[in-house]
Amino acid sequence: MYYSEISKIIEAGLNRDKEKVANFAKLLAQKLEADGETRGSARITAILEKKHNNQAIPDSLVPLPVDQESRLSIVSVDYSPQSADLILAPAVEAKINDFMSTIRNKSKMEEVGLDFNLSLLLYGYPGCGKTSAAKYIASQVGLPLVVARLDTLISSLLGSTAKNIHKIFDFAQKQPCVLFLDEFDAIAKARDDQHEMGELKRVVNSLLQNMDEYCRSGILIAATNHHELLDHAIWRRFQTVIEMPKPGIQEIHRAMEHWPEFIDTTQIRPTQWEKIEKCFEDLSYSDIKNIINNMSKKLLLMNETQLCFCDLIVEIFAFRNHGAYSEKDIVEYMVDFGVTKKAVQQYFGISRRKVDAYTEKGDINESRKISSN
Repeated sequence: MYYSEISKIIEAGLNRDKEKVANFAKLLAQKLEADGETRGSARITAILEKKHNNQAIPDSLVPLPVDQESRLSIVSVDYSPQSADLILAPAVEAKINDFMSTIRNKSKMEEVGLDFNLSLLLYGYPGCGKTSAAKYIASQVGLPLVVARLDTLISSLLGSTAKNIHKIFDFAQKQPCVLFLDEFDAIAKARDDQHEMGELKRVVNSLLQNMDEYCRSGILIAATNHHELLDHAIWRRFQTVIEMPKPGIQEIHRAMEHWPEFIDTTQIRPTQWEKIEKCFEDLSYSDIKNIINNMSKKLLLMNETQLCFCDLIVEIFAFRNHGAYSEKDIVEYMVDFGVTKKAVQQYFGISRRKVDAYTEKGDINESRKISSN
């Protein structure tokens, strides 16, 4: 049942790694306690307390690795990772749940000889939940999240980059954790890239070697926005690969349920929500969250609580067009997405004739710049 933790403790003991022994013994005690094995848990805890004079080594005291040149930490550690309101497509959610189930049942699989490494590659458009998914997985399996942004790891001395990579994996090996390599393509680029130097290709080889060693027992998640840049050998290292797509209508609908409590959305009719959801298509989860936050901020600063259908349509259009657009552009957009010409006329305080002129294709005479602020 606990082969993974026991093997880690034995390995660390043979290597005289006291920190790793203490950390994985602590994890074993926690698992025993959760499974109702209170006597075994209590005995392990007592041994740890006695050995370290009532000061068992907590995870947080393992020193962070630093870059030799800058002396800055090359990882950050989130000991209580949270990812509230994570919204995923059903197929993606099922794959992530399967990965978490594999983590929880690794010992059971080892008992029957199944060989699974706990590695996951997340790829897709920016802002579509890769980092949130990593936080969610770590929180659900009850482990800290060790984060390394590989785009900030590349040193002016590429030999130092390889050393930094080793430091990251060595640090993660010393404690139970989920290791998250963000911006993975910064280092894991294809070795046949004609623009890369030979030394950087050796860095990729170093990364592969460290991954192979770590994934025998550690939990690894990597994320990239540019999967097409990855070396072909990288893909084979991952047991699970998940594409994180932009939200579909179903996910957008769920996101619309997460307005701040002070916002009153009751005046927007179901048919209007359907039009709003259409306006959000092809945006990322991060984009949708930003629009909700921007709209909420404006209402708060105006001492308003009532969310208006037309206000939200304008906010979405402003976000898509970076805040500056013509009156004609926004009128066309609103009408195209189902806002009646009468509602547009009242919203902007313009004549029906002007609304008609704006929405006649090819008529570009009457347009003036307006601000979303």
